[in-house]
Amino acid sequence: MKFKRSNHKRITKTARVLRFMRMSKGISMRAAGRLMGLSDSWISHIEQGRMDLDERKISRLIAAYGFTRQEYETLLAGGEVPYTSLMDECIALIDRIEEDKLKTVLAVLRGFVS
Repeated sequence: MKFKRSNHKRITKTARVLRFMRMSKGISMRAAGRLMGLSDSWISHIEQGRMDLDERKISRLIAAYGFTRQEYETLLAGGEVPYTSLMDECIALIDRIEEDKLKTVLAVLRGFVS
């Protein structure tokens, strides 16, 4: 099966778990790509929900990151995937805010960078 990159993000729980696994081990996207024999942009596309994965590739990523399938399944079955960065946590919170309330958030954020 050929994997197609999409211009649309669809960040699944699988993508979030794989990102958490990689980052929790301190593995860069470039290093992850080398471990898989692929480019770092391939890893980025997976984590940003722009590429679908089959179970074989998921298993290879899990092993490359030094986790077991059971650890992956436990993270996948759990509630929220732990955050690996403050930026990720902020983005997750923003994703849950209703559109009309985002205008207020935008105004506050602009005040911080002015």
